[in-house]
Amino acid sequence: MSGLSSGDYVTQQIKALARAVRREGAGGVGTRSFQLAEHLAAEGGIHRGDILTATATLLAMTAWCDGEADAACRFAALAGEHDEESRELVTHLLRLEAGADQGRLPQEQVEALLEYARRARRGDLAKRARAITGSRGGRHRRDN
Repeated sequence: MSGLSSGDYVTQQIKALARAVRREGAGGVGTRSFQLAEHLAAEGGIHRGDILTATATLLAMTAWCDGEADAACRFAALAGEHDEESRELVTHLLRLEAGADQGRLPQEQVEALLEYARRARRGDLAKRARAITGSRGGRHRRDN
């Protein structure tokens, strides 16, 4: 680790976690993924509930995409064990990522996300939501 700033180290750990999730989602128990998530919580300053909820959710999604319904259910149940605030954050982050991929967010999601961002004092999330919805005053593209 010598020569790396803490930001570089945390970024490397996040990338390692993403690789572990891709490997362990299909039928695994997520041992390495959860170890890395715990490490990020301890060393990277990331809220433990947030990172464990996100990890379990991503493992569930990976398992589901790999056709492993039992593993997906098991990981989804693990994600549900964490605090409500962490689950809400992860839900909004997933919606933001899906919206970024699609280039739009449904109005009800935009409103919910902006309300959450205000309550949680997360201007970064509000900024991302507004960037996705475009500069048309919070309106987004309509499918014709």
